[in-house]
Amino acid sequence: MTAFAFEDRSAPPVAMALAWLALLSCACLAWLALQGMGAAPAPAPLPPAPLNAAQLLLVFAMWTALYVALMLPAAADAVAGVRRITQRRSLGARLAPWLFALGCLLAWTGFSAIVTLLFRTLHDTGMLDATLAIRYPAATGLVLVAAGTWQWTSSKHACLQYCRAPFPALLSGWGKGRLDALWQGAEHARTVLGCYWLVVLLPLAGGPGNPGMVAAVGLLLLVELRLRDATLAACLAGLGMVAWGTRLLFP
Repeated sequence: MTAFAFEDRSAPPVAMALAWLALLSCACLAWLALQGMGAAPAPAPLPPAPLNAAQLLLVFAMWTALYVALMLPAAADAVAGVRRITQRRSLGARLAPWLFALGCLLAWTGFSAIVTLLFRTLHDTGMLDATLAIRYPAATGLVLVAAGTWQWTSSKHACLQYCRAPFPALLSGWGKGRLDALWQGAEHARTVLGCYWLVVLLPLAGGPGNPGMVAAVGLLLLVELRLRDATLAACLAGLGMVAWGTRLLFP
C-alpha cells in the first residue's frame, strides 16, 4: 500500500505547486491587509475593539487559504485515485474527481471557520500581540505539547497510513450515486484533519504571519506524506514538539 502511494503520481506536480504557492500568497496578503486595517491589538492593557464584519471575513479568507495550502498535498494522491476509478466510465462519472476535491474544500473550509471563531475570541479578549500570535508563551507551549503527544498515538498513525495510500480504501468504498464522490471527499478531508488537526493549530498559537512556524508545519506534513518511514518521522517530530513546548512552559 505504501509503495503504491509513492508510485501513483497522476496529479500534475507543476499545477499542484502553483496552486500551493497561490494559496500561500493569498494567506500572506490577507495577513498583511489585516494588520493594515488595525485588527491586531495594541499593547495596551485594555481589550482591543472587536473585529468588524470586513475584518472577520478577511481572517476567514486568510485561514482558509493557509489550511487548504497546507493540506492540499494530502489530497493529491486521493484525487488521482478517484480519477483512476472513473476514467473509463460515463461523462457524469468523470466529474467525480471534481466533486471529490470540492468535498475536501468544503470540509477544510468548515475547519477554517472554526479556527476563525477561535481567532476572534483570542483577539477580542486581548490575547494576541502585534504579530497576531498568542502573547503568552505558556499557551503556545501547551499547544506544542498536545500536538507532540498526538504524534505518538495509534489514531494518528492509522490516519497517516490512509493519507499516504488512500486508493485501496477509496476503491473498496466507492459508491454509484452522483454525490458519493462529494461525501467521500469530505470524509477524506476529515481523515486528513484527524491526522494533522493539532499540528495545523500551531500557526494559530505562533501567528499566521510567522514564516518559520508556517514553513515548519508545511515541511512536517510533506515529510510525513513522502518519507518511507512515516511513523518514525511522526514520532521524532512529536518528541521535538514536546521538548519545545516544555521549554516554553518552564523557561
